[in-house]
Amino acid sequence: MTDLVKWGKNRENEFVLRMREELDRAQADRSPLEAIWRGQLDLYRAPEDSAKGYTPIEGASKRTFPLAAMHADPILARYMRTIHAPTNIWTLSPLNERWVDVAKPLQDYLQWIDINQLKMWDVNMRVLQETLKLGTGIYKTGWRYERHRVTGYDSAWNRTRLLREINQPVVDHVFLQDFYLPSNARSIDPDAQHGAQWVAERHRFRPEQFDALAKAQEPFLPNFDPKVVKLVRQYAEQDLSDHQRKISELDDLPASISLSFRRPIEVFEIHARFDTTGNGEEDDIEVLFHLRLQKILRATYAKTPFRPYSAVRYLRGDGFYGIGICEQAKVWQEVISQLWNFNIDRVLMSNAPMLAIAEGANIVPNEPIYPGKQWYLQNPKDDIQPIFLADKGPFDISNLMSFIQEGAKARTGVTDLQQGNIGAMPSRTPATTVQSLLQEGSSRFDMSIQDIRFGGLSEVGLRVLQNLQFQVGNLVNNPGGRDYLQLANVILGSPEGEQVATALDIPAEDISTGVGVQL
Repeated sequence: MTDLVKWGKNRENEFVLRMREELDRAQADRSPLEAIWRGQLDLYRAPEDSAKGYTPIEGASKRTFPLAAMHADPILARYMRTIHAPTNIWTLSPLNERWVDVAKPLQDYLQWIDINQLKMWDVNMRVLQETLKLGTGIYKTGWRYERHRVTGYDSAWNRTRLLREINQPVVDHVFLQDFYLPSNARSIDPDAQHGAQWVAERHRFRPEQFDALAKAQEPFLPNFDPKVVKLVRQYAEQDLSDHQRKISELDDLPASISLSFRRPIEVFEIHARFDTTGNGEEDDIEVLFHLRLQKILRATYAKTPFRPYSAVRYLRGDGFYGIGICEQAKVWQEVISQLWNFNIDRVLMSNAPMLAIAEGANIVPNEPIYPGKQWYLQNPKDDIQPIFLADKGPFDISNLMSFIQEGAKARTGVTDLQQGNIGAMPSRTPATTVQSLLQEGSSRFDMSIQDIRFGGLSEVGLRVLQNLQFQVGNLVNNPGGRDYLQLANVILGSPEGEQVATALDIPAEDISTGVGVQL
């Protein structure tokens, strides 16, 4: 229990009041932005409007041209192919002579951890997809330790109660709507320019899941405060968040679906820099906080010198959040959708004539009309005449749509070449010219990939190793962490496994000063 924060006089109450104010302000400040994000998710999915159109005619087309998805999907495929083309997504290089023999075995060990525990393909698929849609993606690097009593089978296949333990590094995706920081912050790192004094992640737990976490942490971490757990269990969130409701609508789930029957419990995980003792010196602390009850479930000192979150952006914006494909394509998608619907309506109107009927003709109101119908009229030439709202003649709307689509491609950077379509180029274009155009067209994506390389995934790989080094040496709180030393010997053999185990077990220096990690 040595990790528990030792609060000075009234410092805990001050922290609670300050965080309640900070979180309420952050949620209020970001509310308009979250509405924009939901609109961008709608833009990507391009659902058909179920409301009936009345302009220019009843039953007018109200379809949405899926321009954002057409541009985002090829970029996502390109990112995944670029990142996961080699079997190891991280390359380690020694930074001094003491780590020369360790770098390559440690790289192989990190590759095994990725394939068997981290599952970075799945994590990248989720993070990068949100990055392309909304402009920003959040990685979380940490260590998962849980211990549960479960019903299973023993070696003789008899049902019995077993102790299930999860003790491993983890990299996960934090949904953007669940990640908060002060509105004036520009970086997650508190030591960076305009760094955030605090960042918070919102968790929504099922009651059973919350109960299991409340008592499944020791010896890795102190358990939750039992008195606060009892109060929190009596308080339950009764509805979906706005973002969850939007996802349910886009997935064609009933809008009335509610999580009230599971009573999800909303808890904030806060990483803050705060003067806990009142002596003028700030500490890095990790706090599990129930905002509505203004109660702390657990407060500990930070286990690592870095915060577990890393941000990647498609294009850097003016503040913390980036600019995504949906924001870039919004105006073009709306204009193309309008022209597309106008064109559909014109085809309908030019092929669905109205009838001008003389008074006294042998036609009653609501007369059915169908192909092959016979009309009995005294004077057909004068009694009935077709009227068309739109001319069947040629029109240049297709040229206008092509012009707008070219403007959209210039804005997002996704041209025919990036989409694998070379049909728009002259038939005798030299291969060198095509290659030059491809290289020029890749400049914008290279900039985005470099942002992921240096600001996101390389940092994630280094933090996985730092967490591993910390947990191996944390004999008090995580004695099971030493199993990873034996695992290195099993996976890598001798002498590579012994070199990795020695480097992790008796670190002469922090691993960040010994090896460089690059995507």
